[in-house]
Amino acid sequence: MADEKSPVDEEGIKSEASTGEAETHEEATVESEHDVSESDAETQAEPTDTASPETQIEELKESVLRAQAELLNVRRRAERDVENAHRYAIEKFAKDLLAVLDSMDRALELARTTDGFDMAMLEGTEMTHKLLLDTAAKHGVEAIDPVGVAFDPKEHQAMSMVPSAEHAPNTVMAVMQKGYKLEGRVIRAAMVVVSQAAN
Repeated sequence: MADEKSPVDEEGIKSEASTGEAETHEEATVESEHDVSESDAETQAEPTDTASPETQIEELKESVLRAQAELLNVRRRAERDVENAHRYAIEKFAKDLLAVLDSMDRALELARTTDGFDMAMLEGTEMTHKLLLDTAAKHGVEAIDPVGVAFDPKEHQAMSMVPSAEHAPNTVMAVMQKGYKLEGRVIRAAMVVVSQAAN
C-alpha cells in the first residue's frame, strides 16, 4: 500500500529529528556560554575599589611624593657617606701618627728642662716638630691642648680632680697628654687634670 511507510523511511525521519534536536541543543549551549562569558566580562570590568576617582588620584599623588622623598633621603645619605669617607679616609693613619707626635712632645719637654742641652739640636727638633704639626694640619689634624679652659667631656678625659683656689671649678689645670681632632671629629681625647672647689 501507498500509505504504509517503509522501515527505511521511518529510520530516516527519526535520524533527521534527532539531528535537529542535537543542533538545537548545541545552539542553546553556545548561547548560554556566550551569556556567561558576557556576564563574566561585565563583572571583571566593574572596579573592585569602591573609592571615588578623586580619592584614588590623591592616594597615588601621596604615594609618588613619599617615594620621591625616600629617594631624596637615600641620595642625601649616600652623598654624606661618600663625603665622610673622603674626609676621614686618613683617620687610621692619623691615629698611628699620634704616637710620633707624643714622642716628639716628650723629647722637647726633656730637652728644655735639661741643663747644658745642645741648643742647635733643640732648635732643629723644634723645627721638625713644627713641620710635622703643620703637615698634619694641612690634612685636617689639629691638637687639643686645653690648659685654662672649661672641662668639656666631648674633648677631654679627666684623669684626676684637684682642689684649687686659683682656678674656677671645672677648669683644666694641666694636660697630661694632648688630644687630637680630624676635621672636627675627636680621634683622641686630651687627658687632663681638672680643678674643683677648694675645701
